[in-house]
Amino acid sequence: MTIHLPEHLERYVHDQVVAGRFASEGEVILEALEKHRLAQQQPPTAPASHGEVPTSLEMQRRLLEAGLITEIKPPITDLTPYQNRRAIPVRGEPLSEAIIRERR
Repeated sequence: MTIHLPEHLERYVHDQVVAGRFASEGEVILEALEKHRLAQQQPPTAPASHGEVPTSLEMQRRLLEAGLITEIKPPITDLTPYQNRRAIPVRGEPLSEAIIRERR
């Protein structure tokens, strides 16, 4: 069987193998399919229309109920402190590559 994935998903699958989380790309695909199958068998946790994307507030409420976050913070309305921020160049090896190298 041949599976054609969008480039970003193909890169994700490959990165999972390189990171040592899976022995092969096939295992990554099998795990994803199994999780999808299990998710399909679970009843929905909250009523939602088909195709409806939950709002940010709804998603935060669900995370709070699941115990994954401890509070829902109010949205930032005053953006003044963020106006003069500038990106800084970072030199050296990316952290993800350093972690992978150290694990070998």
